Amino acid sequence: MRESGAFAGILLATLLAAAGLGATTGFSVAQPTQAEAPMTIDRSVSVQLAQATPSTATSVSEKDAIHAVLSGYYDAFGRDSAAASAFYGEPTLIVLPNQVVMLSTRADVEAFFDKYVASLKPSGYSHSKLGDHHVKLLNSTTALYSTVAIRMKADGTEMQRSGFAYLLHKSNAGWRIHEIITTDLDKLISAD
Repeated sequence: MRESGAFAGILLATLLAAAGLGATTGFSVAQPTQAEAPMTIDRSVSVQLAQATPSTATSVSEKDAIHAVLSGYYDAFGRDSAAASAFYGEPTLIVLPNQVVMLSTRADVEAFFDKYVASLKPSGYSHSKLGDHHVKLLNSTTALYSTVAIRMKADGTEMQRSGFAYLLHKSNAGWRIHEIITTDLDKLISAD
């Protein structure tokens, strides 16, 4: 019976550490001795763990917040690189089919967008719109967002459709994009 209590203590410590509550409750991920391992789960610890797990309502509001970030980014992209770069965290990784670009600062992101948009302009590019999209929360501070980007020409006609996946992280500043991955349209992630 003591072995199952020790296992429960190790499992609880691991779950608390993953939820960021280890220091709050006095547990560590280090293997506790049998004397340190709790035989029962403390109710206050269970409450803290439950509070660290997002509810469905939280998930919906987080998904809305993530979508708002991408909507704002798409509204700015092609029109104002400084405004578009404000939706990005530092550092940012851009994964293109034949190139991986690491951008350390927001100014680097802005310069990359200026150059990229300039390369689209000769084809008549004006702006981009969000197409179908999916959000997948990986945990309370990390999410994937996939979408079809619809590039529009200045005359209002569609120029191109491209798939992108974004990795977002939530900090005290809110949700920020930290990675863009060019994605085949038939390989976009699906929702939860």
